Amino acid sequence: PRGAGHADGAKMVFLDMNLQRHRMDMGVQVIVKDPKEIENIKQREMDITKERIHKILDTGVNIVLTTKGADDLCMKYFVEAGVLCAQRCNREDLWRLAKATG
Repeated sequence: PRGAGHADGAKMVFLDMNLQRHRMDMGVQVIVKDPKEIENIKQREMDITKERIHKILDTGVNIVLTTKGADDLCMKYFVEAGVLCAQRCNREDLWRLAKATG
């Protein structure tokens, strides 16, 4: 019997970056004349986030470990894909895992 923490054929990725919803850079000014444009901007921000997550998923990983945070939107995409995502992992622990797993 396998335990809950066991994964056969696991493909892992170790990240040292935030997995958060993409937002416009500070200092960027957008002049909006129609309130619907604000919704379009928010939708585009979510689409950019989804594209980033899908680039990670397209590599075939099923475990994502990151030293930084991951927001709810990113976690939602990982859960839908059946991928385990752990955030705020210790950098030294990830180095040990990387060496141990090759």
